[in-house]
Amino acid sequence: MASEARTGEFIDWHTHLYLPEHRTGKDYENMVRRGVAGGGKAAPDQHRAAMRDGGVTKVLVAPSARSAHAKVPNDFIADYVKSFPGTAIGFCSVHPNDANALEEVERSVKTLGLRGLKLSPTYQAVDPIARESWALYELARDLKIPIMFHCGGGYTGSLKYSDPSRLDEVAQAFPELKLLIAHLGQPYMEQTIILMRKNENVWADLSARFHRKWQLYNGLMVAQEYGVTSRLLFGSDFPVRWPKAAEAEFKAINDWGPDVKLPRIPDKLIEDILYNRPFNLFGF
Repeated sequence: MASEARTGEFIDWHTHLYLPEHRTGKDYENMVRRGVAGGGKAAPDQHRAAMRDGGVTKVLVAPSARSAHAKVPNDFIADYVKSFPGTAIGFCSVHPNDANALEEVERSVKTLGLRGLKLSPTYQAVDPIARESWALYELARDLKIPIMFHCGGGYTGSLKYSDPSRLDEVAQAFPELKLLIAHLGQPYMEQTIILMRKNENVWADLSARFHRKWQLYNGLMVAQEYGVTSRLLFGSDFPVRWPKAAEAEFKAINDWGPDVKLPRIPDKLIEDILYNRPFNLFGF
């Protein structure tokens, strides 16, 4: 994964990897209809090409949270990231209600070498403070791995448990456990930022926000007001966006045209989020 002349490492903290058979036809149709399929090409060769094209130096590969519509094998993720020792990190996913969820997470970490867990209260339609979810947090704490959550909006599953502020109880109970909220918790960005302000173990990535310019602009303004920008990470959400395109969109966030006068997102903040968020922030 080649790098370009930048101020630091260009790390993509949120990418996907899957084959067509890992998603249902209905799921793919939903993605296309809502404009989030990114061409639907997220096989290893496409992922590799996107990272190379963007000059990504390190990458986190997180499967879609395991649900009725998405079943990406943890072994598939592990085999891919092993091809990039030192530059690729893989997360596993289980459904909290699966009978073997705890055993599968432990196997994924201890045997497969995966380094984190991906869950989604939204797509999995599971209360994040339910007993089954809580057991996974206890295991993640013991294994010393972070958890990425897709909260917020979704095109399947349930919005009942999607508000990221529901994770406050989790963050409080497990202060040593790093929680990463994907997509800045959209559309609950202010809730995510308040959660981050209260709990220093909560982080957020900006994946799939760069082409939603007004939404991201407002989220960053609020994040600055509450002093949590040091825990914001870049992520492309590949294949929704290739990292090169997302990087360019982020750099253009202040370009509104000559007739629009808005406070600027500081160039230093943009640069830091893009190039000054090393993997060792999460102990990788």
